[in-house]
Amino acid sequence: MRSAFRLLSFAAVVATLFSGCDSDSNPASTSGTGRLSVRMTDAPVDEVSSVNVYVVGLTIQPVGGPVQRIANDIGLIDLLTLQGTTLELVNLGVPAGDYEFVMIELDQDLSNVVPIATGVPEPLQIASEEVKVLGGFNVPDGGDTVVVFDFDAGKSLKKEGNGDWLLTPVILQLAPAP
Repeated sequence: MRSAFRLLSFAAVVATLFSGCDSDSNPASTSGTGRLSVRMTDAPVDEVSSVNVYVVGLTIQPVGGPVQRIANDIGLIDLLTLQGTTLELVNLGVPAGDYEFVMIELDQDLSNVVPIATGVPEPLQIASEEVKVLGGFNVPDGGDTVVVFDFDAGKSLKKEGNGDWLLTPVILQLAPAP
């Protein structure tokens, strides 16, 4: 749950980070490039020892441009290992300019949760296999932009009445990385 919450937080942080950027820049009108780093972080959860999400890919969308996939098959990430730290998912050059969103794609079938009580991996249902951070951000020409998905697994993960685990990603805020 905390992981999903942190992911949503990351989205909010990214939106906040980029809302203060110059809105007159446009990737189509700039010829330079900047660096984009996308990271994840999380906080602890009491009932489980692992919340493993399989990241299928990352996409971004320049303002007025097509959606672009910037990473494929990142792999299985235990969100609970990200407590007090961040994991860099990607760091690459992209066209400078304004972007509408960054999105993480998750695979429910390859994800799982490990309850402390049993220590045995159990299926993890993911409410949406896409976590999109809206609000926009800017990658400055020759500069760096960091987007951090800050999950809150405690608020995102819940055990349903039938015993199934459900992850509804909750991102606390979107902000620049420390």
